[in-house]
Amino acid sequence: MTSAYLLTWMMIMLRTTGMIVQLPVFAGRPIPVMMRMGLGVGLATLLTGVVPPAVLPTSGWELIVAASGEVLLGLALGFMSRMVFAAVEMAGRLISSEIGLTAAPGMGVPEPANEPLAALLSSLAVLLFFLSGGHLYLMDALARSFHLVQAGAPMVDNAAVEALIRATGHVIELGLRIAAPFVAMNFLVMLSFAALTRAVPKINVFILSYSARVFAGLALLTGAGALIGRYLYVEFGDLPETMLQILPVR
Repeated sequence: MTSAYLLTWMMIMLRTTGMIVQLPVFAGRPIPVMMRMGLGVGLATLLTGVVPPAVLPTSGWELIVAASGEVLLGLALGFMSRMVFAAVEMAGRLISSEIGLTAAPGMGVPEPANEPLAALLSSLAVLLFFLSGGHLYLMDALARSFHLVQAGAPMVDNAAVEALIRATGHVIELGLRIAAPFVAMNFLVMLSFAALTRAVPKINVFILSYSARVFAGLALLTGAGALIGRYLYVEFGDLPETMLQILPVR
C-alpha cells in the first residue's frame, strides 16, 4: 500500500464523511457519530480503487488546505441533497397549521411529540428515499464528483452560489406545492362556515370549524399520499444532477 493510495483514500473519506453528515434524520434521531464515520470509511474504501488518484500535495500547508476543502465540498454536496427533506419538513409544518394540528413548531427537525404530522411526512420522505433508490443516486453522484473534481484538489463552479440560491428557492416552491391542497381546503372550510354564520348566527363557529378543519385535513391527507410520493420520486431522480451542479463541468 503506497503513500499515494493512502492519500487518495484519506481525501475520499473526508469528502464522503462531509456528505454523510448531512444525511436526513431517521425516526426523529440523528445517526450516531460512530455510524457516520463507519459509513465514510466503508465508502472511501470502496471508491478508492475506482476513482482517479488524488493530487499529491507538495507541502504540509497544501495538505491542510486540501483536507479542509474536501470536507467543505462534501458538506456542500450533502446540503444540496438535504434540500428535498427540508421542503417536506416545511410542507408538514404548513399543513399542520392549516388543519389546526400545530402544537409548538420549532426550527429543528420535527419531533413526533410536538409536530406529529410534520414528523410523519419526514418519515415518509425517508422511506420513499430508500424505496425509490435515492441512496443509490446519492452514491452515484458522490462517485461522479471525483471524476469532475479530482480528490485533493477541491473546487466549485463559478455559479455555485447561484445554484445554492436556486436550490433554496426550490425548497420553498416544493413545500408550497405539497401544502397547496391543504391551504385551499382550509380556505373552503372557513368560507363555508362564514356563510353558515350568516345563516345561523347562534352557531358556535369556532368549535365546529376547528373540528371540521381537522377531519377534512386528515381525509385529504389520506388521498394526498400519491401526490406527495410523485413529487418526491421526481426530486430523488434529479438528485445527482442537483448535487453536481455546484461542480465545474469538464
